[in-house]
Amino acid sequence: RIVSSSCRCQDNHHATMLIKSWQTFLLYASILPSLFVLFHTAWLSVELRGGRTLDDEARTHADPSSSTAGHAAPPLRSFVDPVWSDWGSEDSQFETLVPPSEIDYSIKNRLPWEQKGHSLQKKKPAAGASGSATDDRCGDILLFMPQMFARNGHGSQLNNYLLAAMIATFTGKAMVVLEAPQEHSRYPNGSQFGCPIESFKNPEEFLNFKGNDHSELEMRRDFPKGLERLIRHPSWISRDCAIPVCDYYDYSTWEAIRRDQSEYFLSGKPPWEITCAEKHGDVRVTVLGGEEVRRFFDGQYREKMVQRSSGRARERAYDWAVRLGATDYMARVFSRMTKESDIWDYVSALIARSGLVTFQPWIVRDVRAFIEGSRLPLDQPHDAIHVRRGDKLATDAREEVVHYWHSQGYERQVDFPLNYIPFTHYLRLWETDCRKYVWDGVSEKSTVRTIYLATDDPETIRNEISKLPIGQGGTTIVGGCERVKFVFSPSAHHGSFHLSEGGVTKVDCVERYERNIHSIADLMILTKSNTFVGEFNSNWGRVVRIFRTQLNDMYVMPEGSSGWKELLGLSAGEERTPPAAARGAERQRPVLIHDIRIAFAEDKAVPPPGW
Repeated sequence: RIVSSSCRCQDNHHATMLIKSWQTFLLYASILPSLFVLFHTAWLSVELRGGRTLDDEARTHADPSSSTAGHAAPPLRSFVDPVWSDWGSEDSQFETLVPPSEIDYSIKNRLPWEQKGHSLQKKKPAAGASGSATDDRCGDILLFMPQMFARNGHGSQLNNYLLAAMIATFTGKAMVVLEAPQEHSRYPNGSQFGCPIESFKNPEEFLNFKGNDHSELEMRRDFPKGLERLIRHPSWISRDCAIPVCDYYDYSTWEAIRRDQSEYFLSGKPPWEITCAEKHGDVRVTVLGGEEVRRFFDGQYREKMVQRSSGRARERAYDWAVRLGATDYMARVFSRMTKESDIWDYVSALIARSGLVTFQPWIVRDVRAFIEGSRLPLDQPHDAIHVRRGDKLATDAREEVVHYWHSQGYERQVDFPLNYIPFTHYLRLWETDCRKYVWDGVSEKSTVRTIYLATDDPETIRNEISKLPIGQGGTTIVGGCERVKFVFSPSAHHGSFHLSEGGVTKVDCVERYERNIHSIADLMILTKSNTFVGEFNSNWGRVVRIFRTQLNDMYVMPEGSSGWKELLGLSAGEERTPPAAARGAERQRPVLIHDIRIAFAEDKAVPPPGW
């Protein structure tokens, strides 16, 4: 009995020990996953942010001196940027389509090889080859040929250039521009944008010329041609790469390769890529013209650009943003976006701040003279209205004209009072909150608002304005604002408004250049206005919208997780929005858009930038 009792006690002791061991195991088993998640999250935070929290970095990113700091929306601004005028050059006010203080001039110092996320590496020489490693920044080139869009207007050509830049930066390629030489150009002066005085070999001969056809004068062969007569292609996107020699290819050879791309986009394949043996190594070259850029963007790249469904897609978005000039923080914000419209707005804002569209010195000089000679007050806020009629009435805008008059009770088109949308419709959109534009200490009755009018139908619009009530001092009474001053372009009575009108050979190159200056001046005034009324049926309006976007310096990227997959680094999930009470609703928006009122087709989605 003693032995039996002792055995039972030992059995009970072993059972108790087993139960305790099992309980201990279950306890650790339940704690270990949580500890793993905790340490994994902490490691990711340190690894990705260099030991700084998102709020810490966001506070650094939010510069109190920024033009958007502390504002629910972009503040009122005059044409002349007051922030820049204190220490920057005066010509800089006319170099780009945005105020110079909004441009990040340090991009060229960060890109492409110094920025985190850039994947280019030093190329090592092949085995047995002599020489040291060479920089591979020019190992993959998008060769852009803009000539085929030369007959289009400014808006179309600029949009196409921006779309090519988007493809180049998304695919990690250096973008090199190949202009048509004189023998392949449709223009006797070598460019669709006309000829400034610098383009002539003998400027004095140009000044004393009395004829009507300046193509009789000798032109400088080394002067920029084509699109590059209008804008400076920045080195941060070209990487200072030269046009590939590729076994002595000439323009005709590259043109033939470009035309062969049609077989690829028609069959749904990526662009054809050739390999050239250059002095510094093999170079992959993709040749695209304007039409190919649009076709391949729509068929190959558009969907990939907005994908965020995998870690690889988010990494690709991060790298793309960096190549567009984003900082590390901006690129991480961009890589977490999932809504398509937000992604395109962020791309627009990155393009606007990059200075990608910077005009040549002669364009800057003559645009400045033109704008300073207008009646537009450059040191005061102004609004702008773009009224495009002309050829658009019979094509893109016809559907909207019909829709407008149907909304006014006219059923049959033969009964329409006018074949266009009246100017009063634009004014009704503009006057929605016109009483908000009253500055402290100034009575509402003494406030005069300036509206700049860019139109290809100035005489008809002048007639429409003449039917409105007249205010004091030659002003016009519009809606709730008692005094409005309308300012037309000084060229409004000169006839054609758009560069593409008038044909290729019918217009003298000097006259074409003057028209070019007038159009760029109008475009610059529209983009720098406070309230813009227009539409996105035209390339012109879509370009204006791109350069009215601005990154929100007060935006703080939300922290937190939307589930265990995100904590484990397996899924980005949707962004969690912090409470509006903690941060203003506008601070939650990564992109701010200067006030835009859409004249018609407001129910249609805004297309991607460059489209």
